Amino acid sequence: MEHNFFHLSKKNLAVFYHDGTGYHETYLNLIRNAKKTIHLQTYIFMMDSFGSLVHAELMKAAQRGVQVYVLVDSVGSRLLDQKSEMALLNSGVRYVRFNEMQIKWLYSWGRRLHHKILLVDEEVSMIGGINVMAGIDEKTHTQQLDFAIYLKGPVIVRLTQYCQMIYKKSSPQKLDFPPVVDSPPIQDGLDLKILINDWVYRRWQITRQYVHLTKKAKHEITIINSYFFPRKTFMKQLVDASKRGVRVRLILPKFSDWPNYILASEFLYAYFLRNGVEIYLWKNSILHGKLATIDESWATIGSFNLNYTSYQQNLEMNVNIYSENFTNHLKEEIEEIISNGCEKLNPKNFIDKCSLKIKFLRFFYYVILSIVANFSIGLIYQEDNNKENKFYDLLRIVGSLFFFFLGILGIILPIIPGIPFFIISFLLVYQQIISNKKKEGL
Repeated sequence: MEHNFFHLSKKNLAVFYHDGTGYHETYLNLIRNAKKTIHLQTYIFMMDSFGSLVHAELMKAAQRGVQVYVLVDSVGSRLLDQKSEMALLNSGVRYVRFNEMQIKWLYSWGRRLHHKILLVDEEVSMIGGINVMAGIDEKTHTQQLDFAIYLKGPVIVRLTQYCQMIYKKSSPQKLDFPPVVDSPPIQDGLDLKILINDWVYRRWQITRQYVHLTKKAKHEITIINSYFFPRKTFMKQLVDASKRGVRVRLILPKFSDWPNYILASEFLYAYFLRNGVEIYLWKNSILHGKLATIDESWATIGSFNLNYTSYQQNLEMNVNIYSENFTNHLKEEIEEIISNGCEKLNPKNFIDKCSLKIKFLRFFYYVILSIVANFSIGLIYQEDNNKENKFYDLLRIVGSLFFFFLGILGIILPIIPGIPFFIISFLLVYQQIISNKKKEGL
């Protein structure tokens, strides 16, 4: 498989969307107006007020002769019930769960389908961070902050081929798709490039683009991210940018569906605040969006979080836009977000006026998340190009013993979760067995 599947594409239409009514209507209308094919690939498919409408429209499309291909993540969409799945299949929808839990795939159990794509008739697409769900907080009845981008133009050709390839590799059935027809350029369209992260196939395009452009930034970096736990090297690059005069702003969640993740992230905030990085907390609803702008002519929107799961585990997709006008439009949207829904962290209050209990909880969850991130992800899913690479063998063995020890501690000490560490230890051992069998077959 090609490492650089996507290339720079010129003269495309790109329209920015917030999650909400306008996005939902556009999404549903794309399905309603489909004539030939629909590819829907998503992490979460939930049968709520929005998901049930999508579900119904997909079945109607299949019944009128549209070829409908739905790929959902087996973990993210675990709540999608069997009755809903059977309804899709019985209506003629080709429905598959990505990386469903099976013994023979246990060594790659953590490879998750995290991108969110709707592709219709090989002509138009929605890409972003928005799952097939209403995204409304049950307590506050507020819409989550999330983003997507509507695409049309030449970029759709390779996107179609990619969706076909991912579906074919996930499906137990053999499929042959017809050749993709070229999409005409859009007059006065934008230059853009789709980037992907996929650890199994050695793709780190989104990660590397963030690193490259952060190092080159001259004026401003603004990042909106929902599950923020970046690598130390990237943290240092952001601080280095701030020290050379670049205004660096992070817009992060005040609330989350994972409160402990917030505490782990907050442990990192002091480092940024002490070094001139501005942090704004979105307080109006759940923040699920992933968006960034750097200087005047680059923006990215997609599914990629700045954390180890997105770096090394998930299939992620971002759309990079190279346009001053589009970037300026996004900057206006960002200023609106900051003005109407964010509170800026005061370094002194956050660092000095914090209770000992909160400091301990931040450190505790930071340690737990760091351990899991640094050991389990890369070791479990590593597929070495060099089958004789003994470094990873040793690392897996040491890692499995380390996590087994943590599991024992978890049984003795109730403050540490023991069972997850036993599972990780077992998976590392299982991965080593698989690796050994591959080497014996050489």
